[in-house]
Amino acid sequence: MTRPTDTPGAAPELQRALARAARLDGANQPVTPAEPVTETDNATLYRYGHGDRPPLLIIYSLVNRPAILDLSSQRSVVRRLVDGGLCVYLLAWHPPGAARRYLRLADYILGDIAEAVAWIGNAHDQSPHLLGVCQGGVLALCHAALQPCRSLTTLATPVDTGTDGDQLAALARAIDFDALVQATGNPSGQGMAAVFASLKPFALGPQRYGGLTALADADAAAVEAFMRMERWMYDGPDLAGQAFAEFARAIYQDNALVEGGLMLDGQPVRLDRIGCPVFNALAEDDHLVPPAAAAALERHVTGRCTTTTLPGGHLGLFISAEAHRRLYPALLDWLQTL
Repeated sequence: MTRPTDTPGAAPELQRALARAARLDGANQPVTPAEPVTETDNATLYRYGHGDRPPLLIIYSLVNRPAILDLSSQRSVVRRLVDGGLCVYLLAWHPPGAARRYLRLADYILGDIAEAVAWIGNAHDQSPHLLGVCQGGVLALCHAALQPCRSLTTLATPVDTGTDGDQLAALARAIDFDALVQATGNPSGQGMAAVFASLKPFALGPQRYGGLTALADADAAAVEAFMRMERWMYDGPDLAGQAFAEFARAIYQDNALVEGGLMLDGQPVRLDRIGCPVFNALAEDDHLVPPAAAAALERHVTGRCTTTTLPGGHLGLFISAEAHRRLYPALLDWLQTL
């Protein structure tokens, strides 16, 4: 059997890079110390930093694991926020398993998120700031539309999926999600990773791995960062089938955040009911959430909305040097004004 370190025909630099990657055993370890503080039905709530500081709750996507937010000591979003004076909480979703294929969006939003917000409010005697990431931004928007919030930050969040060039929306319109879930149960994380990679095949394939040889003589931190990214990209959890179908229909087929029609246990989700301050960040070359889809948020909320645009793609909002130089200092300054 061919081992990663014995790849036939590989250049010496590539073989050395693969050998170094194969020896790496710390790429799954967290960078920032965290403490689990409570459990909701479908998640664990983790705390980072000091409990006497203003709280901020990160609501992450159901599609990937939140390791991208704590990828390395130099590019950790969590550490940046903690160092900026916040007590950071993260709602880490549990993989649903076959028995929970019928979980609904309402279970996550009206259940887990509402419970986490209430727990943090009781622990700190003040409501947390909310930060929603990608799909988690949609979940956070839904919560903020139904419950008063202290503030809301959204990163790379799809709002108006009827805009031109939205590849995910175009793909979703051709799929019967109810039939898909009925046939397959919970969609697999590997399947979702393949879908995302297919939307930008060159950048996530030959171009990305063509640069692997540069790691042959790179420092250990660079090799570890590369491997952390690889494991994050292709180690997504399975998704609860019913919630996945509801989300795909509402957000990508019906454009329900801006067109209306999204209901959670009989409660209408209306963005114009979001009156808290909003900070919305997007990327100029995002192939998953086009800039127009994310920038639309400021036209639909009634609270003061600050929109920040950064160069680069979807992941650049989390791991790029530019984001850590410009975006997160700006966000921390904004939060201090509230």
